[in-house]
Amino acid sequence: MSAYRSVVAGLIGGAVGTLAMGQYWTRVAPLLQGDSGSGGGSEQPKKDEHSISVIGQQHQPGESSTAAIGRVAYEKAEGHAPGKQTRAALSEAVHWGMGVGSGALYGALAGRGNPVKGAAFGVGLWALVDEGIVPLLGLQDGPAGTPARGHANRLGAHLTYGLALGVTALLLGALLPED
Repeated sequence: MSAYRSVVAGLIGGAVGTLAMGQYWTRVAPLLQGDSGSGGGSEQPKKDEHSISVIGQQHQPGESSTAAIGRVAYEKAEGHAPGKQTRAALSEAVHWGMGVGSGALYGALAGRGNPVKGAAFGVGLWALVDEGIVPLLGLQDGPAGTPARGHANRLGAHLTYGLALGVTALLLGALLPED
């Protein structure tokens, strides 16, 4: 499969993976963890006692990392905090951008889709980005600030993303016309 076709399959697979991840958070995560820990909170940030951030805490209490990225970018661009609806839209845009962009990266790196490669890619994203880069940038609490079930849930969400990405890219690789 050509690099172009692999990237297109990865882009579309990333969108399907992002949908699947959303379903994981809606249907599976609540069964494994009483509350999702998500919320937009307007209260003042509390110091993260478990922070590993090199630039300080950027997230607000109860704020997801995607919401924090969207809010911080908006504040830098506009000079004030976004409203509640804008925060929610920004969080979704960051989430989808990361999902689709990561899918394109998967397509470029993996070539032909494969559920096992997709699952490994999802686990790699969880380990590198969710457990490493995000806390280092202060976009969520440090690893010790989250219960084990929270880490397991995020791993499950990324595994779901990767499996859906890999299966979709595999199917699209077989369906897309040759160059």
